[in-house]
Amino acid sequence: MSIVRKIINVLTTLIIVLGGTFLILYICGIVPYVVLSGSMEPTIKTGSLCFINRYSNFNDIKEKDIVAFKLENGTLVTHRAIEISDSGITTKGDRNKEQDGSLVTKNNYVGKNILWIPKIGYLVMAFQSTRGEIVLLTFILLLFIIGILFGDNKKEK
Repeated sequence: MSIVRKIINVLTTLIIVLGGTFLILYICGIVPYVVLSGSMEPTIKTGSLCFINRYSNFNDIKEKDIVAFKLENGTLVTHRAIEISDSGITTKGDRNKEQDGSLVTKNNYVGKNILWIPKIGYLVMAFQSTRGEIVLLTFILLLFIIGILFGDNKKEK
């Protein structure tokens, strides 16, 4: 097997595995979000890719859990729960000096943060731009074309 074919096989396998993994996670209610600010540093750095479990129950959140919620303007925020009361969850970014101005309730609660991967969010953001989408689609198309050109030339006897 030629080196080109091996590279194509590895890249194709990587794309399929990553795509399948994200699809399975999405079906299970786990969605990725990119951290755009430093309010949770040093715990979660800007540019991290956070995985939020949308199926986690609002009533199961405990102090010190990291939760995702939406502000009135639709902005997604990921901060730490610092106090839980009957009226909602009080949150605060680890780097922030003061707690957030509004409570997290069942209405604006998105889910619980279960995992984050530093710096991967920068790559995700690059591929979400128009230029990044074009590069990604071009790469996949080239991979497909090269796979056809350098495919196995074995003929059945």
